[in-house]
Amino acid sequence: MSSNNRNQHYNGGAGSSSSSNSNNNSNMMEDQAASLLESQNDESVNALHAKIRASKGISIDLHDNVNDQNRFLEDMSHSFNQVGDGLKTSAKRMQTMLKTPHGQQTCTMAVLVVVLLLSVWALWAKWSK
Repeated sequence: MSSNNRNQHYNGGAGSSSSSNSNNNSNMMEDQAASLLESQNDESVNALHAKIRASKGISIDLHDNVNDQNRFLEDMSHSFNQVGDGLKTSAKRMQTMLKTPHGQQTCTMAVLVVVLLLSVWALWAKWSK
């Protein structure tokens, strides 16, 4: 039973109209305040939902980026392994070649050609200034 009904009941149904109006005004103000709070709460929930959607999008993008980088690193690792295997094979061939007298002469000749080319390049760079 509301307080207005209680007043009328205890007063024999002769409640004052001013108390009835004030109760109605009070109830109406409470309803407006509750409605305002509810609409503000809905706006906050909608804003939070938008931020969560944006955060989800960012996390999905990060996940995709990390997966792409992992694939890139795996490919690079595979390439480095292939280069390493090629260098090992070349080093073994070089050792085999250096064990023969003809191979030593060929290697000496190759080193002299490289030194000569570097010397020519250094002199050309110095004179071109």
